[in-house]
Amino acid sequence: MKLWLNPEIFNNIAISLSEYRWKLLAWSVFSFLLFSVLQQQVTQTTPSMLIWLVIFILFSALQTLVFASFIFFFQVLPSSKVQNEPWFKFYRSIEWCETILFGFILPLPTLLFIYAFVMI
Repeated sequence: MKLWLNPEIFNNIAISLSEYRWKLLAWSVFSFLLFSVLQQQVTQTTPSMLIWLVIFILFSALQTLVFASFIFFFQVLPSSKVQNEPWFKFYRSIEWCETILFGFILPLPTLLFIYAFVMI
């Protein structure tokens, strides 16, 4: 049975995107700073378009932070470097926990933005 969510697939994706990891992290920091600046400008008489722009910036900052952390976590699998069987099982279980965790976390900021857009 071939699983579409496993550490090797995430590792291959992270390796293919590894050149973007620092750019994504920088964009995330920049977006959080921009969100902080724009949040100070939002008042009661602010147009709703500016409010949605601020919310979009926040969720895009979260999404790029999640992508960057995904690349950092899965760029190198520790289980591929160890030769000892107990350590291999230990690292492998950690990698599976990370896979399950990122399986939920990767789409979460986008889904939350869509939920906010629909509910507000």
